[in-house]
Amino acid sequence: MKLPGKAIVWLVYLDANLPRRLGRKVPKSLAIEAPTLSELTEACKRLKLEFQLREDARYPRIWWGRRGYIIVDKFASKSKLLKTLALEIRRLRNEKAEYGRR
Repeated sequence: MKLPGKAIVWLVYLDANLPRRLGRKVPKSLAIEAPTLSELTEACKRLKLEFQLREDARYPRIWWGRRGYIIVDKFASKSKLLKTLALEIRRLRNEKAEYGRR
């Protein structure tokens, strides 16, 4: 599906538990342990990106898992977009962990 100026971001693209052959697109060093759609949408909001949520979609290579994806406005190449989202989710998790320690 071609969407000019937009990118589809499946959760599996960022998942550290999956090998690249099953869909992970970011390096293992940037990948997130079991990312959630709420984290992905929160990262988009923090980066001020317009997005549309598709919760019931299943990634074709791992159809047995309900994962979902977002359609987001593209501001750079897809790999740069994915790395930026992964880093933002990491920041989000670190902030939540720090807040939990207080």
